[in-house]
Amino acid sequence: MTPLKFPLIGITISFIIGIILQEYAAFSLSFLFYGILISAVLFGFAWFKNHNALIQNSSFGFATYLLSATLGMFTYFVHVDKNAANHYSKQTFETTNAIKGIIQTALKPNERYVKYVLEINGFNKKNASGKILLYVPKQSKIVLQSGTEISINESIYPIPKAYNPYQFDYANYLEKQNIGHQIYLKNSSIKIIKQHQNFNYFIEKLRNTLSDSFTIHHFDAKTKAIIDALLLGQRVAIDKATITDYSNAGVIHILAISGLHISILYFFLVFLLKPLKSFRFGKEIELLLVLFVLWLFAFLTGLPASVTRAVTLFSFISVGTYFNQSKAIYNAMATSALLILLFSPNAIFDIGFQLSYAAVLSIVLFQPFYKKFHISQNKIALYFIDLITVSMAAQIGVLPLSLYYFNQLPLLFLLANIVIIPLSSFVLLYGIVLLIFNFVAPEFSIYLGKLLSFSIRLMNDYIHWIAHFKSGIITNISFSVVMVCTLYLVLTALLFWIYAKKNNALIYVVLTLFVFQLSYLGVKWNENESSEFLVFNEKQSLIAIKNQQNVIVYTNDFNKHKETVRHYLRGTFSDSLAVFPMQNVLVYNQKRILIIDSIGIYQIKLKPDIVLLIQNPKINLDRLIKTAQPKVIIADKSNYKNSIKCWEATCRKAKIPFHAIAEKGFYRLK
Repeated sequence: MTPLKFPLIGITISFIIGIILQEYAAFSLSFLFYGILISAVLFGFAWFKNHNALIQNSSFGFATYLLSATLGMFTYFVHVDKNAANHYSKQTFETTNAIKGIIQTALKPNERYVKYVLEINGFNKKNASGKILLYVPKQSKIVLQSGTEISINESIYPIPKAYNPYQFDYANYLEKQNIGHQIYLKNSSIKIIKQHQNFNYFIEKLRNTLSDSFTIHHFDAKTKAIIDALLLGQRVAIDKATITDYSNAGVIHILAISGLHISILYFFLVFLLKPLKSFRFGKEIELLLVLFVLWLFAFLTGLPASVTRAVTLFSFISVGTYFNQSKAIYNAMATSALLILLFSPNAIFDIGFQLSYAAVLSIVLFQPFYKKFHISQNKIALYFIDLITVSMAAQIGVLPLSLYYFNQLPLLFLLANIVIIPLSSFVLLYGIVLLIFNFVAPEFSIYLGKLLSFSIRLMNDYIHWIAHFKSGIITNISFSVVMVCTLYLVLTALLFWIYAKKNNALIYVVLTLFVFQLSYLGVKWNENESSEFLVFNEKQSLIAIKNQQNVIVYTNDFNKHKETVRHYLRGTFSDSLAVFPMQNVLVYNQKRILIIDSIGIYQIKLKPDIVLLIQNPKINLDRLIKTAQPKVIIADKSNYKNSIKCWEATCRKAKIPFHAIAEKGFYRLK
């Protein structure tokens, strides 16, 4: 496999590099314009000079990849909503804002609110664009649909950053979806203007009709939630316990329609339509039917990113197979990725996108190795051998990303996959057949539905049994971006050894393993050499002082903070933890920290550098500032909102920096 043989791979990689550069460098439009102009001139000159050559030289390759990278940067700039001239964020925010918009889609609700993505078309009586997260209280009984145009008068708030260090940053995730603010709706502030019968409306209506067709079976809530997830791509009804079980068993991908489900559907369609090849134009009809069914399935699921990329990939594989180019899967993957990123460059930062392509690429690259395990000609034996080896290959490919994003390693994933993949395949295909019978022959469908219900219960029970083994999963694994890169370097060397079939190639595997170990030691040394003082964003007060590899935590109720502290220890590669009750005075790096709790008693003579207010103390802050003269005042999340507002006003008047944890997130002092 060489770049000359698969040129699209280099072009796609360059395009991705351009997207990543634009994300972190944020170049201006004028800079990008000149960049594209220069790279296009270089490309044209290189092409004109070498277009008659049989093999293009390195200068043409460099010009091609440079142009691809600059186009990637420009594409990302265009698809960032806030770069639009009329984006709502560029207007002045009032206490309450008159906002008009159209509901785009519904998201997974929480205990108190139903969440929607609102596409804005008006902001304070001006034309505007952009997306906002809309929270509608469940008790209001307001139900909104895709395509519903509404008018509201509400306050608008930024989405808070990660509550604490090394936890999932929901604000960053939404920012990649072009959502930067949120609104909490009140009953009296909404007015429904009209219902637009747009694409999203018809897709949601059709999806709801298909989902409602299963009500004749009277399935329990868990069974119905699995059906909606596997057949229609809707995970909103799946309970936390089920998600935890599937995650701990290493098969969480089963609950999200992705490449696995599309591949099952694809190969089933190919098998079903195989007799058409014996007829005239049979191959063409087969291709058109496969593409039609795959994209119809994608539209029914609402075109989520995971389904779109999988259907796009298998569409190119289908076309390649039709032209007898079935081995050109590398170009199929590169083309599908490039096409997706052209329309949605943010997808490169999506965890699902990264995991999907890593898994498929790993399966393809390791194929020459695991094909050697075909030691039997028995079809049933071959099926299970392929199931095990393909699962292993996919797990190897996603291992670095899984360790980085999820910080856990399921050890029983093979035991889970060998049962769950065939069972989930049956549930998917049988569910589609049952869906048809729900409309064609409902009485007969009720009879058939018993087998589907039994299969889903069996699948859930088996996963729960696997997840029950506490020793079957290694959790809280410390991993960094540098370690992800070096571990992929090890896998690259391993593949080179497999393809080269030379013993001396094993040296590269050993060397890259050494580099990976050095990267771990380097990251750990860097973390262990640092120190910091941290006030966490918790309802119950929590403070940490990190001194190299040792962490000291101050709290009056450690049990409520175990998960937060666990994330912190993992992220900082710390080796030891000590827990103490909350103190009134702390010293960090020669800085004195005065902590004032609900009692409100403190030493007047103490001249602290930092004052931390916790548990809503009743004090005269103006007097404290005059007597203690602190440099910074912090109020953690255990205080009342009204008190925080008063303290902030006092500090602003006294020109003292004020950090409200509830608003600005955790406080860190290096």
